[in-house]
Amino acid sequence: MMDNRSVVMKLIVCIVLLSCVWCDGIDIDLSRFHPGPENHSVFRKYYTITEDSTKINITNINDDVGMFIIQVHTFVENVTLSTNLELTLHSYVTGTNVGLLWGSDESSSMFYVLRNIAVQKEVRILLVVTLYDEYDPVPGGCNLSFDTPVAPYQVITYNDEYLSVNSQAPSAYGVSCDEDRVEVAMFHLYLPEYDNNNETYFHGIEKMLTVKNILKYGTQVSVPENYFKYRRLYSSYKGTGEVFAIVATYNNKSAAYVPAVSYGCDLLNWQQSCMGPVTDHWKLSMAVQVIFGLFVCFMGHKFFRMTLYMIGFTFGVLITYLTISLEENFTTTERAVTSFIIGFMYGIVWMFFWWKFGIPLLSVHLAFLLTGFLIASIVFYAGLADIPVFTNGMNFWATFVSIMLVSLILLIPFTMYGHIFACSFLGSYACITALNYYVGGNLQYIIINTYRRVAVKNFNYAVIDPPFQMIDTLHSLLWILLLLFGIFIQVRDQRGKPPFPPNRNEVIDAERITERTSLIRAEVPPPEYT
Repeated sequence: MMDNRSVVMKLIVCIVLLSCVWCDGIDIDLSRFHPGPENHSVFRKYYTITEDSTKINITNINDDVGMFIIQVHTFVENVTLSTNLELTLHSYVTGTNVGLLWGSDESSSMFYVLRNIAVQKEVRILLVVTLYDEYDPVPGGCNLSFDTPVAPYQVITYNDEYLSVNSQAPSAYGVSCDEDRVEVAMFHLYLPEYDNNNETYFHGIEKMLTVKNILKYGTQVSVPENYFKYRRLYSSYKGTGEVFAIVATYNNKSAAYVPAVSYGCDLLNWQQSCMGPVTDHWKLSMAVQVIFGLFVCFMGHKFFRMTLYMIGFTFGVLITYLTISLEENFTTTERAVTSFIIGFMYGIVWMFFWWKFGIPLLSVHLAFLLTGFLIASIVFYAGLADIPVFTNGMNFWATFVSIMLVSLILLIPFTMYGHIFACSFLGSYACITALNYYVGGNLQYIIINTYRRVAVKNFNYAVIDPPFQMIDTLHSLLWILLLLFGIFIQVRDQRGKPPFPPNRNEVIDAERITERTSLIRAEVPPPEYT
């Protein structure tokens, strides 16, 4: 029995010694750091680790430090931050933006960074320690569902439509978690669009580490009523990095949660997941959209019948796609195919109306409605959707339809010029959104966010606040130039011509000989020959 015990003890000693050999060490001296002024309350440094486990030993913690949050940030590779080398329940957190809280009542200030699945031979980490005193709020101190007793970090999940940023309620000295007296403010910061450089990524995180910088660089978002306070939804803009931060405040003292970053896509599959579909048929579709967009923008009114079909087709596709998206059983491919088939038939039906009745005011209604739809989408995309009152569906859609009707009423009295404006407006937007596929940009989300509001559950609670950076500014200017130039070209071409072409029935009726046709008709003089 004694021999067995001695063997076990020797094995334990060997394991401990080997673990010390295998663990690279990082020593952090906090003797110069104190809570208070931010340049002395945050330790930050970059490290490159190659081993599967790295020990972090924090020493010389001053007496005025009531707690600190240790953070580890990586670009792509998930790592585990733990208080033990051997993972035990409630002692670790895994991700690319992780953190744990240390309190002054804890005996050990040693942590471990463990690599789960190595993406590359080495991984670069940003190691941060933020210091607070005992009276500062505790981020995630009232944790109910995350894996660690105190959860100062955020957990992000995403799908094609939105990002879900989850956190836990903060606590404060002498305040019960049931009282909910600690104020919480949520912020976000966009990184440069379609930039997957790790330097840009880390620079964005550094801007959102402290309360002072969060207030300086971040954009605060409202906390919706009648929804989970610590689950905030954000509209997804694939390929554009977004840094999320939370500030907890109590008695004029504030503390920051661990910032978290998401691109809304898989960084390891950047081209396919973050830049959009790259298949040949998708490239062809975007090229066709550019061509037809320019055609409608500059010659839509001149080729009236062709434009009628294209507007009818677009209206049919849009309405059908929005309608069947309410049914979750359809796949994206099934929705697209069904919408295109119905759109094709709708275009034919709309041309038949012109052929049968020849009423310009009726025929241009679809173009005016689509123009109103796009204008209303722009208004909500530009900021109206983020006003809390519009989380209510009745308020949102009543306002949306009102904008559409106002646009329709303003265009109807000027039927010809209104149709020219509608063609240039819709055609130029179609052209710009197709160009976004090739060169980047987010103006296509003007329509996509409206679709999401119709079809995506709980999207009324999502933050829209779109990124509007240099490339979007240039595309907006190009859109305005195409619109103005398209209007100018079409108005110039229309001079001296009837406002609308005659339809086929009018021509046939004019040439038909009936009992009321005059017996003496003006003959066409023969041509002069020289």
